[in-house]
Amino acid sequence: MDIREGIKSQFLDLGIELSDSILDKCVEICVLHNTDEDAFVETWMAYSVTNLEGEAPTIETLSTMERKEFANKSKPNSTNTPSSRPSTTPLTIYNKTPTSSKKPAVENWNRLENITPKGTKNAGLFGKHLSTPVSQPNFSPASFSPISTTPSGKYSTRTNAGEAVVDFVERTPGDWMGKERVALTIAPYRDEVLTTRCRIMMEPLSEKAAVLNDVIERVGSYLVEINGLQESTYNHSVSATEVVCVGRICCDSNDHLNPSSVLLEGSRVKCLGHSVLLDLSRLTHFTLFPGQVVAVVGVNPTGQRFIATKLYHSAPLPLPPVLPRFTAPIEIVIAAGPFTQTDSLTYEPLEDLMRYVTSYRPHILILIGPLVDLRQPQLTAGSIAETYDDFFDKIVKGIVNQLKGSWTQVVVVSSADDAACLPVFPTPPPLSQNPSPPLHLVSDPALLSINGLVIALTATDSLMHLGKEEISFPPGGSDRLGRLASHLLQQQHLYPLWPPSEGLTVDSELWDAHASLPLTPHVLVTPSHFRYFIKHLHGCLVINPEHLTKGTAGGTFARLEVEPPTDDVWTPASHISVQIVKI
Repeated sequence: MDIREGIKSQFLDLGIELSDSILDKCVEICVLHNTDEDAFVETWMAYSVTNLEGEAPTIETLSTMERKEFANKSKPNSTNTPSSRPSTTPLTIYNKTPTSSKKPAVENWNRLENITPKGTKNAGLFGKHLSTPVSQPNFSPASFSPISTTPSGKYSTRTNAGEAVVDFVERTPGDWMGKERVALTIAPYRDEVLTTRCRIMMEPLSEKAAVLNDVIERVGSYLVEINGLQESTYNHSVSATEVVCVGRICCDSNDHLNPSSVLLEGSRVKCLGHSVLLDLSRLTHFTLFPGQVVAVVGVNPTGQRFIATKLYHSAPLPLPPVLPRFTAPIEIVIAAGPFTQTDSLTYEPLEDLMRYVTSYRPHILILIGPLVDLRQPQLTAGSIAETYDDFFDKIVKGIVNQLKGSWTQVVVVSSADDAACLPVFPTPPPLSQNPSPPLHLVSDPALLSINGLVIALTATDSLMHLGKEEISFPPGGSDRLGRLASHLLQQQHLYPLWPPSEGLTVDSELWDAHASLPLTPHVLVTPSHFRYFIKHLHGCLVINPEHLTKGTAGGTFARLEVEPPTDDVWTPASHISVQIVKI
């Protein structure tokens, strides 16, 4: 692409179509001052926002900008004398929160977004913002480059916004809009809450081994109890008759699990922590993954190979004993990050979600991190001009401010992929400067009670991690996503995989204390890169809303309508309606 086409394309992205004469002037400036099209357009945008309040270029304004911005750069250096001092120009920061009486830069950017020159045939990226209210919060960070706050082209051209792609409806829901204020109390279900004051990654190997052993004994004993099995035995005991062994599934190498490499690691009390090779050849079907606690019935003729004839791995706990109590139906909106595209830091999907929330007035908005995604290319490139903590607070403050005067309460779930959070799982919530009453910052994972409605939330992609390690026979079974989601309930844990997936740093003591499930929740929300779904498993509604953005494109979010009990009868399947909607 030549310089002329490059300039034309970049201005079109800003919703500005240049005439031939103005294009000629732009090319002339670039050639005279040896400047490429990227630097030229950035310079014009900075000049226009600072001096012209975002106006489109004309021949006159281009000439003025050339004299002020490029002429000085072309002058030869002055003679070095003792009295001469180098001129210093402050580094331009775009979208910075104002600290003086001057008009804030964000106002100028909003004006630039809303200006389209007369006769423009292509509205470009800003066309969709023409009807955006001036009061719409800006979630973009202060940046060293205006490119970071340039909207995404692919997102703005989507045509399926608001489309419901899947639903779970046992009774006819309303219009998904909050009708009246409902007194709601959002509280942690557990007595112990994970905070940044907890000791993180300070555990000797003996403590880690003790935690893993406790999981075997807790889940294993429950498996034996609910299936009416005899007491488990030492896994290396020679036996020609069927016995029961309980333990954790392991791999005999650092490679992926396969049917020939499965080990059964026993508990300290019964098996001294020893492992035995598990022979699966007599099983007609099985589903296994590392870390899974199972009860196996079989024989061990030599003491070195346990030949399994039956295998038990499903140990879901009962639902909460107390029914939820509401005076009226409640509306809940759930969205999972990332909340901006990979090619932009404008947070357009989050702005669109907030427009939906202010229109539909749900009682609860749940945002599952990351809010400040560590994997966002422009963040990793160091293009933002504020700290991650300040940027996180800016986003949270923008959300809360827009909901002032409404009944919507906001829950933000932390994430190890959030730049403002600790990179460890479980992840404590960050210390925000805006802990106002309608805002609840919770850990990942979180188990919440909303007037008795128990919701489990996690920002970690447990399903994808399990999917990479799970083996199943016979292969090609139906409903793989349902099977993966069932593992979380059957193993009483929101992240049952052990060892954890590469790249996820896990504190084993906190993992057992805050990721285990003391009961089966009414609703389990586990966002994943797998395709969105809603499933009714073991009495629980399991929801994968996917993510609000997928690369440079828009994603999906979930909305729930929860009905109050009818004649003291209430179940998740009969009283909760769910839809997954395109942003």
